[in-house]
Amino acid sequence: MKKIFKLNPMIVTLTVAIMLGGCSEELLDQSNNNATSTANFGSSVAEVESAVNGAFHPITDTFFWGRIIHTGAMQRSDEFNVFPFGSNTAMATHLGNPGDRWATEPWQQLYKSIARCNNVIINIGEEQIADETVRNGLIGQAYFLRAFDYWYLTTLYGSVPLITELPDLDNLLVDQAEPSVIWAQIIADLEMAEAMLPETWEGDNAGRPTSGAATALKGKSYLYMKDWTNARTTLATLIGKYSLLPAEAYGDNFSDVNENNQESVFELQFLGQTTFIWGTDIPGTGTMGNYHIDYATPSKSPDKGHVINPWLKDLFEANNDVVRRNETLVYDYPGATGYGGLPFIEDLGDTTDEDGGTVAGDITIATAAGVEPIFGKKYSGMDLGTRDQVDFLGTNVGNNWRIIRYADVLLMLAEALNEDNMTSEAAIYVDMVRERAELTPVTPLNLSQDDMRTAIIDERAMELAGEGHRFFDLVRWGLADDYLGANSLHGSNPKSLSGGVFQANKHELVWIPSSELDANPNLKQNPGY
Repeated sequence: MKKIFKLNPMIVTLTVAIMLGGCSEELLDQSNNNATSTANFGSSVAEVESAVNGAFHPITDTFFWGRIIHTGAMQRSDEFNVFPFGSNTAMATHLGNPGDRWATEPWQQLYKSIARCNNVIINIGEEQIADETVRNGLIGQAYFLRAFDYWYLTTLYGSVPLITELPDLDNLLVDQAEPSVIWAQIIADLEMAEAMLPETWEGDNAGRPTSGAATALKGKSYLYMKDWTNARTTLATLIGKYSLLPAEAYGDNFSDVNENNQESVFELQFLGQTTFIWGTDIPGTGTMGNYHIDYATPSKSPDKGHVINPWLKDLFEANNDVVRRNETLVYDYPGATGYGGLPFIEDLGDTTDEDGGTVAGDITIATAAGVEPIFGKKYSGMDLGTRDQVDFLGTNVGNNWRIIRYADVLLMLAEALNEDNMTSEAAIYVDMVRERAELTPVTPLNLSQDDMRTAIIDERAMELAGEGHRFFDLVRWGLADDYLGANSLHGSNPKSLSGGVFQANKHELVWIPSSELDANPNLKQNPGY
């Protein structure tokens, strides 16, 4: 049974209430017996540990990685052909605009986490925690998580407010910072985290961010900044510090077993919860895998689900990639299984109800909609049991989400090397990933830089499918319109079930939430919305 830091965080929240008009001093002068005051904050290690845990909670909560980031932002990619389900799927199908879901919740959760990180970074010093190793481990996590929060804020929204201080009640209407300024802060925070965090955590602390996780996110940030030299030199320092799981254990990268293993650089910790409280920021309520809703098959998902577009199936088959295909996709190939290891046809085919009537299964649902019955496997709950054993909201889904794996590091390093005109060196790291997948190496092919670029794009598609990277990759490569636009190179609209089409110079980013624009007139909406 998992017993790690995610289980029982005591959330430390510093709340500022602003009441306008009609409020007496007596009404305002109230004590919160459940909060830690700024006067004595950080007076014990346990208290600071609770504050750090509290900074993680908005990230694993249902309103961010627990679900909503997937419902909207992650499923914008060309991997997923989403069945429309009102405003729930508007962002994922490129049909959303301000007022639709789900731009508000990620914004709020990330800034909540940032506020808690700022509190730790600013208030904790030698006076509060004398032990330097303990102190650095706690503050280093806050630096890492603040960088993580801003990484997703700027990648999702573009220009966002940069807040690294405690709230200033006289200056609450902050301006947006240019992305370059945000990226500079991300790098600075990650360099602090690198210096302060340990290489490993033991026991119940397994899964906390390490110095290696900070290095990996820093290298990834340089890659997104197109700073190829810094990206390759940063990522190269991780070579040999992690290792790939063997081919037969590739599926352990997504299951609820063998978590925080030798391939994991950083993963968010999840644990199924028997009691479901939607999006509530209290201990234990934000760590279940409600993302299951978005990765389950159509008949299993409360939101109608999706199918996988056939280009991905074709890519696996063209490369004869059985190892990764079998843990990524489910369709009618030899040995294909669905929930609980049941054969593809048995689990995803039609069933009979108690009255003898036919109940359409996933295969029929897809076929009737005019699309191939190809379904995703990663994070769908198929590894946890038969479909009746996996709660329809995913409350008993506890798979940790692997944010950065070593395979990703190797492919990012290969990309940086290739873009920095070191193509032969790039092949070495592509081949390390292909070797685990039992595929032929690319090194003997002596690929040109352009051909290596294509090879890396394809390799990332096969290795990382369904893990939340693809849309961001397409945007930074300048290929989002090519594959998701009106004239998709896939030959058909990847969002054909909804009819949504990617629009260049708009859909690269999501909209700034209307509630934030209303509250802060200094904020400017993103182009196209």
